Order: sequence, then C-alpha cells, then structure tokens
Amino acid sequence: MHVTDYAALDGLVQVSILMSRDGQYIYWVEEPKLSKEEEKLLLRIRDELVRLMSAKNAPSIYDYGNVKEYVKGIAESLIRRYAPGISTEGVRRIMYYILKNTVGFGSIEPLVNDPRVEDIHINGPDRSVYVWHNRYGHIKTNISISDDELNRLVTLLSQRIRRNPSSASPILEGLLIPENLRVEILLRDVASIGPVITIRKFREAPLTVVEMIKLGTLSSRLAAYLWFMLDHGVSILIIGPTGAGKTTLLNALLFLVRNGLRIITIEDARELYLLHDHWVPLVARTSEAPGVANVDLYELVKVSMRLRPDYIVVGELRGEESYVFFQALASGHTGLSTLHAYSAEMAIRRLLSKPMEIPATLLTSLGVIVQISVVAKNDEITRRVTRVEEVIDVQEDRPVLNRVFEWRRSDDSIVNANDSVLVSRIIENHALQPDEVKAELDRREKFISLMVKNNITSPSSVFEIINKYYMNPEEAFNELNKGKTSEGK
Repeated sequence: MHVTDYAALDGLVQVSILMSRDGQYIYWVEEPKLSKEEEKLLLRIRDELVRLMSAKNAPSIYDYGNVKEYVKGIAESLIRRYAPGISTEGVRRIMYYILKNTVGFGSIEPLVNDPRVEDIHINGPDRSVYVWHNRYGHIKTNISISDDELNRLVTLLSQRIRRNPSSASPILEGLLIPENLRVEILLRDVASIGPVITIRKFREAPLTVVEMIKLGTLSSRLAAYLWFMLDHGVSILIIGPTGAGKTTLLNALLFLVRNGLRIITIEDARELYLLHDHWVPLVARTSEAPGVANVDLYELVKVSMRLRPDYIVVGELRGEESYVFFQALASGHTGLSTLHAYSAEMAIRRLLSKPMEIPATLLTSLGVIVQISVVAKNDEITRRVTRVEEVIDVQEDRPVLNRVFEWRRSDDSIVNANDSVLVSRIIENHALQPDEVKAELDRREKFISLMVKNNITSPSSVFEIINKYYMNPEEAFNELNKGKTSEGK
C-alpha cells in the first residue's frame, strides 16, 4: 500500500513510502530509466572517463568539489560530442549515472541526496540497506549492495576521510566535506557480517530556535527561559537518545549568545556552526603515525580553560573530559554540552559512574538539564523537548531536581510544571527586581513569538535580530512588531 510519494535529486529519482502487509514501512527508490541508445552512450562515456581519470591532471579525490566538477565537465563535453542531438532530460539522466558511479556513492546515491533521510545503515553485503527517515523512523529500503560494491564504497569513504582500512584499525570514522556526512565504518575484523557502514547527515545550515518552534520541538516560552539562563551564566546539558536532535538543539541555543563573547567549541568532528566573531572551534585529532600525538577531548577541554572563554561547549560528554568540563563549570565558566541518556536521573547516574566519575558535589555547577526525545505523533516520528530540570541542590550525594517544563502528549504542548528556582536565585544573586525579571522573560517570549510569526528562520537572520535585541531591545522589538526585517518584509 502506498503511503506517500515524492521526488529527490531534482526529480530524477522517485521515492515511495510503502506499507507492507505486516504493517512495516518500506522505502522504495525508482531511478531514471534510460533508453537503449542512452545506455550505449553511457557505456561509451564511462569507458572514456576511466581512461581520462587516470591522467595526471585529474584532481585528487580529497578535493571532492573539484573532482566532481572535473568529471562533470568532461562528461558533458563527451555527451555533446557523441550525441549532439540529445535532449536536456537525456543529458540529466546520463549525468546522474555517471556521477553516481564515478565520484558518487553508488547504489546509495539516492539516499545520500534525499533530504528526508537522516541516517543510512549498510549492514553488510547483499542485505537490505536501512535508513532513518525524518517522518517514519527506521525503514528498510529496496536497495542492497553486493560484496564488490561494498568494498569499493569502503575504499572510497576511507580515502575521503583520510583513514587507512586495515586489521590494525578496523574502526574508521570521519567527516565528509562538503556534504556534511559523518561516516562510521566497521570492518569484518569487528563486524563478522561486515563491512558495516553508518552515514549520518548534517544540515548545511543549522536549524534555529525559530524553526524548532515551528516544528513543535520547543515553545517560545521555553526558548525565552533558556535564553535568559545563557545570559546569566547558567550551564546547560542536553540529553536524549541517539538521533533525538541534541546537537541540533545545542547549535540552535548558541545563536542566542551575544556576538563578541568568546565561545570555544570542542568536538570529535566538526558539527557545530556559528556566526560569532569570537568563536574558536577545536577538533580532536586521532593519529596512527608514530611520533604524532593524539589530541583528544580531554586535552582540548583543558587547554580551553586557558583561552579565557565566556562559554565552553563540548559537543558530547563521553569520558574523562567530563571531569575537566565540570571543573571548568565549578570555577565559574558557563558550559554547554550533550549526553546520551533517556532521563535526567539516568544522565546523573552516567555522570557519577565510570569513566566520567564526576564528584556529586560538582553537579550543582550544572544548572539546567534539557531532555529531548523522539516521539510518535499521528504515526509519524518527530522531536520534542519533553522535560527541563533544574539541578538545585545535592543531598546525601544525590542531586535535587526541579522540573520547570514538560511536554504534554494530550495536546502536544510544552507547559510550565513548576516555578523556576534558578530564576529566583538569579534575582537574588544579581540584586534584580522580580517584576523586572518577569517582564523581561515575557518580553523575550513575545520577541521570539514575533520571530516565528515573521518567519525569521535562517541562522544569519536570527543571529542579526538577536544581536539587535542586545543593543536596543525596544528598537529590535518594534522592528519585529512592524515586520521590518530581512525575512519579514
């Protein structure tokens, strides 16, 4: 049974979401069909390309953007030479197969180029490829990869991420630029059905809080609260399962930070993207070469504390770098990070246990725990911030939590659960007037709601209007209220 259909790759590929008899979704790909003449032309051009690609003037595969344009340029000239009367659509069909099978990803090319596919899972040769679809979750596809093609794909990806596949290093990971793909490869040494490949896709432009509100992931009130927390030095930990959108939410929140403040981001591979003038992205380096030191997250968090940051951001807490991160929070730095956990309680148990082993007394240096989850809504997959907890105390080595927001499934809304203890402490510590703080939170909520109403969604537009708010809140508010913005005109 057909559930839905849509096109990918500028209409060249048709995707159908089907429902099997046992109630499982199936991702069905139909690629463009070639005429017999087009098939003969494709074979002729492919043979010619193999000869030309071996020439010394061909760009390196590491320079993917140039090598793709190089192949495309030669292929177009060959098509015009051998078939001058071919239609535009015929050129597009042939070019699709040329790029797919020379510098592309072979059988999974349609999956890589479908914006609704977030993850691609290849579980060994001659087995169905699975995807994580942004509406239907994990789905089996009608694509499988032969052993030879899978080995070629491993070679291609290994070259692109500059890793050497071998029994000595059977686990390879890296980032593909410019596609923004995170690649994990497990060779047969550790995956008996392998090679196993997981490709995770990242948006070229990050989602903003406005887009997340429009999607229902956040509410304007919650966004205003988190914005207020960041402004007043409250550290935030975002938790949730794999694929819940933790890094996406982290990136979105960072666009609420005033430009000019020093932000240090620390990651295994670059996923965060900011527009701040004073942003320093640090990336861990893994080395297999003798005499070349590994630079891990632990070293980078340590060095970040000597760079006078206003905000220390660790992409994900996993190991001993967590202890240094919490030492930084305890010494007065504001920090943000993510952690794999299904609840605040589980997150705290992970933090207290090996390999992190955070002393319970340091947990209060963490202010807010934001839980984001993957939830089913009307038989579709979506993301929601389901709980927001404040860490307000530690009693008998156990933290005391105060839930300030929670997601209500009945009407799909994020509601206040309890009054914020941290807001009260900010009022007390900064000698603020409670009425003024309440008015500021209300104004920020209205400001964000106006951004949603005026469709101020792009990272650059959000960044611009947020910084206008910092310079002159009333003027920025009035500008939004009148719709005089770059995306709101």
